[in-house]
Amino acid sequence: MPLERLIFELASLKSVPRSGWLKVGIENPESVAEHSFLSAVIAFFLGLMEYGNLDDAAKCGIAALFHDSAEARTLDLHKLAKMYVDVDTEKAFDDQMDFEEAGLLKDMLERYADIVHDADKLELYVQSRIYGLRNSDAELFGQNIELKTSSGQSLYRKLENTDPRWWMEFEVRG
Repeated sequence: MPLERLIFELASLKSVPRSGWLKVGIENPESVAEHSFLSAVIAFFLGLMEYGNLDDAAKCGIAALFHDSAEARTLDLHKLAKMYVDVDTEKAFDDQMDFEEAGLLKDMLERYADIVHDADKLELYVQSRIYGLRNSDAELFGQNIELKTSSGQSLYRKLENTDPRWWMEFEVRG
């Protein structure tokens, strides 16, 4: 696939909703693109914590940006739907990434898979806390997440003890 076509295809992720949030009654949930952005930010910081350098941290962030790119073709399916639908996300990803430099990206995704996994789960946790302010069912999505790295576990403990609205203290000051 020519790179220019991939770019337009990935732009469609801005209009693909994260379907699990729809299932619990969240109206206008985050898109896959929004999820990927925050996952990439989290992956960058996890990479910095785990490896202690900007090169690996940046690669972790880039890998996370692409971790759900196949959903431009398959859409985002929640866990219940996945019980009944067989989607070959690996084929969708391989078909998308059919350009000269794609091997570098695939290697990056493989090398930093644990960091990307944790970033994906931590983004889910953060979003569950935010949506949980309006809909307590959303908080269920953030429970029992399994993390693979010590950095992910450390960040999770910090997030658990942080009010998702902490920044509002600046808005309500006189």
